Amino acid sequence: MTATVVDIPYTPVPTPTPVTIEPGRRVRLVNLTPVSWNGLTGITQTNPNSRVTRLDVLLDESSTEFLRRDVRAQDNRRVTVPGPDVTRIVVPRIPNDCMFYAENDS
Repeated sequence: MTATVVDIPYTPVPTPTPVTIEPGRRVRLVNLTPVSWNGLTGITQTNPNSRVTRLDVLLDESSTEFLRRDVRAQDNRRVTVPGPDVTRIVVPRIPNDCMFYAENDS
């Protein structure tokens, strides 16, 4: 029995182009340290500098409540835990590559 070897043509994998996150859009936070911010959702805030690679994110009410109850956040000095009367909190200076659009998330 003989076997033939066939050359498979090389097909390069396309690299994804980074998405520019715009202010005023709903996003989900990912790949962040501290990890208590991962998975939270909110609205990106405007920034006058067009070359900025970080945006502030105003968390929605459910994400603010989740952050308030997260024990990992209470043990981390970098995380501001919202007080009991705070309904929304700003998470400052999140890198654009650590968030993606989440308009259709529920």
